[in-house]
Amino acid sequence: MKLSEYKNSECIFIDANIFLDYSLPNPEYGESAANFLEKVELNEIKAATTPVVLDEVSFIILIHKGSLLLETHDRKKIINSIKRDKKISNLCYGVVEEFNEFLDSLKGLKIVSVNSKDYKQASELGKRYFLLPSDALHTSVMKNNKISNIASRDGDFERIEGITVWKP
Repeated sequence: MKLSEYKNSECIFIDANIFLDYSLPNPEYGESAANFLEKVELNEIKAATTPVVLDEVSFIILIHKGSLLLETHDRKKIINSIKRDKKISNLCYGVVEEFNEFLDSLKGLKIVSVNSKDYKQASELGKRYFLLPSDALHTSVMKNNKISNIASRDGDFERIEGITVWKP
């Protein structure tokens, strides 16, 4: 299903790659992600995500900024610089703070907590649908919150019974 065609009144879960396509931005999917997130911002679409997704996004944009500043793709060097260099750390966390401000503007977005039931159920879902742990956890949260739609480029969600994937 095309994300641009999502007009459902039901809540849709937003996966990390949608936020990343917008934030970095992705030349192929960025415009579609931006248009979708604008509808969430205007409260035309009800959406949900979790702190786990936001942590994924924050880490990736933090590392991306460090890569640009340090002119390297050496993840270990970037992480060590963020941990030890106040200037680099502040500059990298600046993009995370900008992302957090952007999240605050999304009037239709609800951040759903992850609980122990979600975590325990994730293993079962991971085994059943051949998912990596974070995708299994997202699936568990969706099922426990009766969310059957997901905005994602991740084709693994297509294997999950009762989930409709909306791609940019």
